[in-house]
Amino acid sequence: MRGNRRAIDPVAEYSHDEGCSITGGYVYRGAALPRISGAYVYGDFCSGRVWGLFPAAGGAFTPRLLAESGLRIASFAEDHEGELYGVDYAGGLHRFASAPTSSR
Repeated sequence: MRGNRRAIDPVAEYSHDEGCSITGGYVYRGAALPRISGAYVYGDFCSGRVWGLFPAAGGAFTPRLLAESGLRIASFAEDHEGELYGVDYAGGLHRFASAPTSSR
């Protein structure tokens, strides 16, 4: 690196056992999914997994698997209300939503 700039270690990483190509996302700021509010949401192109990176004590971050989408996640998008969408390599646009709860 040039000048006084220094490399900064990543705050999260995963092995090739979990995926092959990280797809960066957004910090969730919407209202529909309060349990992930403030988490950085990202995914993996090969596995279709979606994680949330949650702030933890001392400036650390904790990754949590949110979904096994089955998609080849090419990108993420955010609407004007802060809701997130996953963009599938095949051309689909998928809105993040809570999993249905059991009626038992």
